[in-house]
Amino acid sequence: MEQHTSTSSFAAEHVTFTNALATLAIYFTISIALSFWRAPAYPTSIPWVGHGKGWVAALRNVFGAFTHSKEWMQDGYNRYSKNEQSFVLPASIGSFAETVIPRSQMAWLLDQPDSVLSTSAAHYDLLHGEYSFVTPAILRDPYHEHVVHKNLARNLNAIVPDLNDEVCRDVDEMFGRGDGWRSVNLLEAFMMLVPKITNRMLVGEPLCRNQDYLDNMLGYTMDVIRGMLGLALFPQILHPVIGTIAGLAPKYHWWRTSRYSLPLIKKRLADIKKKDAGDPEYKDWKEPNDFITWSIRTAMAEGRNDELDPKRISIRIMPINFASIHTTAMTGHSVLLDILAADPSVVETLREEAERIFREEGNKWTKQGLARMYRMDSAIRESQRYSSFALTFVHRKVLVKEGITSPEGIHFSYGTLISCPWVGVASDGDIHEQADKYDAFRYSREREAYEAKASEDRDQDVRLKLRQTGLVTTSDRHFPFGHGRHACPGRFFVSHELKMIFAHLMLNYDVKHLDERPKAFWVGRNMVPPSAACIEVRRRTVAR
Repeated sequence: MEQHTSTSSFAAEHVTFTNALATLAIYFTISIALSFWRAPAYPTSIPWVGHGKGWVAALRNVFGAFTHSKEWMQDGYNRYSKNEQSFVLPASIGSFAETVIPRSQMAWLLDQPDSVLSTSAAHYDLLHGEYSFVTPAILRDPYHEHVVHKNLARNLNAIVPDLNDEVCRDVDEMFGRGDGWRSVNLLEAFMMLVPKITNRMLVGEPLCRNQDYLDNMLGYTMDVIRGMLGLALFPQILHPVIGTIAGLAPKYHWWRTSRYSLPLIKKRLADIKKKDAGDPEYKDWKEPNDFITWSIRTAMAEGRNDELDPKRISIRIMPINFASIHTTAMTGHSVLLDILAADPSVVETLREEAERIFREEGNKWTKQGLARMYRMDSAIRESQRYSSFALTFVHRKVLVKEGITSPEGIHFSYGTLISCPWVGVASDGDIHEQADKYDAFRYSREREAYEAKASEDRDQDVRLKLRQTGLVTTSDRHFPFGHGRHACPGRFFVSHELKMIFAHLMLNYDVKHLDERPKAFWVGRNMVPPSAACIEVRRRTVAR
């Protein structure tokens, strides 16, 4: 009897396991079929990397894309991009393939109007804008990017003192003010630092230090990242169901933040209207210089009454936080690991620059002083190159029904996702000398040598050429911030923010050298940082 029961149990488990495998096989088969059916048509002349094209290859690509996309990308760059050819980078289950054009065609890409090749439509698809940003309208019409582009750069000089105040306060709080060495998880540190500093610019104080507001803003950021990764595991046909469920978390975290942001926005709107109406009580009132004010003033000037809705403004704050927290924290994390794993002289050289410029600016940071931090500027840019965290940038989606033909003669059909090969360019030894090494001062040596010359010996053509090697200057050799008219409008803020964080750290803390840089790994088209990496810091005794 016991033997019979045992045999029956084994048979039942075996049947259940077999059914599970069969269900999984059917799921993948349907996923691949649907991906083929929904995907844009690709010309037969364009090569595919990975396992190639066709049904069998597609099945293998679905599994391989999660672990081999970087390898495939590099292969495609070496075989095709460097020979002025485009290629297709295969997709995973829940995303479409990307057509990667050679660097030489980037100018053509950027010349196309948004109605033909759209940045916002590409970002909408890549970020699952239907579900991840509270309402689809936010990414369909990224007005917040327009506000930042129009206002942030011109106001940087005015907000630097506020940023410096926030950076000093937050870095000291994070890394400690006491004696003795302490271990700090670096990714956690940046994930806590960046939201405070970013929100000093977005909503001002004291809200930028409200922990419940910050926790939910960080929660929102992680919701979007989880959505990006999670929806890639499901076929497109299931996204309306899975995405709607996944989209509940971002809505919840926005609601939690809106309890603080909505009263602030409503009061700001009322205050601005009273000031504009000539209310005598507001004669001397000075409106805060932050994103909320910029949004209101820009919408008023442009007649965008829909963008004066307090709820809409509160939602607009969310994608800016996502973009800033995610990319800035990842960049800062990588830069510090690269610096600390380099020769110890790198830290000393950066510290000397920070001390000198800080002293020259009267023991405070200014826009002009930060602009002269050539070494720090170079160290950050070099880390973007050496420690890339995405395979491709400068994404565009074909919006015209009839498609578009590239200079190469390839016809890209409606819906095709086009991108540029960042990892390939960043690691190309023909573009970057000793591309496999982190050279912190790769871009600053010539700039410092030029500035050391007498004014009469400085060639203006050389000056212009050297300016192209700056962190915030985009080109077909440096496009982590994108390139062209849709380059990241917040990159100037990010540059100032990171320079102030690193400079304050160098001036006020000793940081132990890393014998080896902690390794990252890749999942699909994105790098996953070494989240457990810690650094050892100790407060310095500094006499100034």
